[in-house]
Amino acid sequence: MNLEITKLGHTEKAPMDLLFKADPSVEMIERYLYSGDCYLAKLDGQLAGAFVLMPNNDSEIELKNISIDAQYQGQGIGKEIIKYVVRISKMEGYEYLVVKTADSSKDTIEYYQKLKFEHYFISKGHFLKYYDQPIIENGQQAIDQIALRRKL
Repeated sequence: MNLEITKLGHTEKAPMDLLFKADPSVEMIERYLYSGDCYLAKLDGQLAGAFVLMPNNDSEIELKNISIDAQYQGQGIGKEIIKYVVRISKMEGYEYLVVKTADSSKDTIEYYQKLKFEHYFISKGHFLKYYDQPIIENGQQAIDQIALRRKL
C-alpha cells in the first residue's frame, strides 16, 4: 500500500465533507481544526482519508476525527493511519493516544479495542449537550461519549 500522509498547511482548506462524515457538527470540526492539525491520507495521489490530531496536555494527544472515504473503506487505511499517529505521537513525546466515539458506535469501539485502546472514561450526555440534532447510529441514539486510550 502506497499511502502518503501529509499535514495540511495552515492556509489550506480542510476536507470538510470528509471530516463531516465522522462528525456531523461543522461547529465542532471548526473548533478542533483551530486547535489541532489536520492530515490528509492519499492513496496513489487520491484523497483516501483525513484526520485531526490535537494535544490534550503534555502527555496526551487525541485523534479528534478520522474519516476514510467510502470507496477506500475496508482496505486497511484506518489501521495504517493509526500506526502513523502512534509513531509520530511517540516521536513528539506523548505518553498516551486518546480516541472518543459515541456509545452507539459499537463496531468502532471494538475496532479500537483490537488496536490496543482501553476504556478511559465516559462523558455522560455529551451528544445531547453539544449536538443540535440527534445522532442515530445502528438504530440507537448517541447519548454518551466513550473515551478510549492507548499507551504509546
